[in-house]
Amino acid sequence: MRQYTPDARTYELMTVLSPDVPEDDITGILDAISGYVTDAGGTVQEVLRDSPWGRRRLAYAIRHAGRDVRDGFYTLYHLELSPNRVADVERELKLNTQVIRYLVTHYTPKPIDPRAQMDAEIDAEEAAAAAYAAAQAATQANGSGPAAVASPGGAAEAPAAADDAPVAQADEAEGELEPSAPVAAAAPPVAEDDQTPGSVDDTGTGEG
Repeated sequence: MRQYTPDARTYELMTVLSPDVPEDDITGILDAISGYVTDAGGTVQEVLRDSPWGRRRLAYAIRHAGRDVRDGFYTLYHLELSPNRVADVERELKLNTQVIRYLVTHYTPKPIDPRAQMDAEIDAEEAAAAAYAAAQAATQANGSGPAAVASPGGAAEAPAAADDAPVAQADEAEGELEPSAPVAAAAPPVAEDDQTPGSVDDTGTGEG
């Protein structure tokens, strides 16, 4: 009678290593745990040991090797394994004195929603465009060239040039403007002669 072999399933394995394990030995122990899976006929899809995993504070103290430990090194495995070989992997984990806790559960990867992925890409593009527009506006605001000034009527007016014609100066005290053209000079005084006043009468005849 042929023995039935169930199909492989996807599992998630969480292990917590003792805090006494040196940093240089962690990689070797994690590779050994992966070897438990391959020896049982399974395959390891990924190993997560970076943030949020790695060395973390335990929620409560765990009794291990005759003392209470409060820290551990967390690692998450995703693997494919036949259900009837899970017990073999768990047996090896129990024999490993560096593993203070472990947990094997079924794992169902979340499918990627194409619509959600498209929305995320659109949001990222809009955020990048808004950041670029803000950077351009900041560059124009801080530029050294003359900028157009909005007039009260709404139209933009350029600043006055330095060589514009001079404007008549106002006398602030009197409120009058200085004339822009010189006033004609007063008539020259009449030449004085030897005649004495009254030598010429109003009728134009001289005295006898």
